[in-house]
Amino acid sequence: MSEKDGEPDDQRPDAEQPGVDPLDAEAPGVDDAAELEAAEAELADEAATDEDKTVAASVARRGRAARAAARTDGPTGDKTRSRADAERARVAELRRKRSITRFLREVVAELRKVIWPGRKELITYTTVVIVFVAVMVALVAGLDILFAQGVLAVFG
Repeated sequence: MSEKDGEPDDQRPDAEQPGVDPLDAEAPGVDDAAELEAAEAELADEAATDEDKTVAASVARRGRAARAAARTDGPTGDKTRSRADAERARVAELRRKRSITRFLREVVAELRKVIWPGRKELITYTTVVIVFVAVMVALVAGLDILFAQGVLAVFG
């Protein structure tokens, strides 16, 4: 008897016998590893075939749906609109796009997105703008005086 399981040494299960793969011993009804591999390969082939059938069926359904949608004009299933109906729809869409109330709502929405400066930042930015404008006015005035004297010098 072996000391660890209490069975005689010559009656050990297949999984513990030397030279036997433990996975083969656990697979019920399969005595040979080659049979197991062949069965696994067959199942893999069947799965691949089923996968191809599933994809092909969904593509076929998608094609039928696209053809059906092409035959109708919209979700209601109406036939193609007349030219006058299409023109009226286009004019209504333009009118809706050009609405003054819509414009004002969009302006307010954009103004809400603005990050407004605080008091200190406002004073700083205002000072910078006033100084910049003063410098530019001085530069333009200086050039104006310079060109005026040049014109008087040339033309008398």
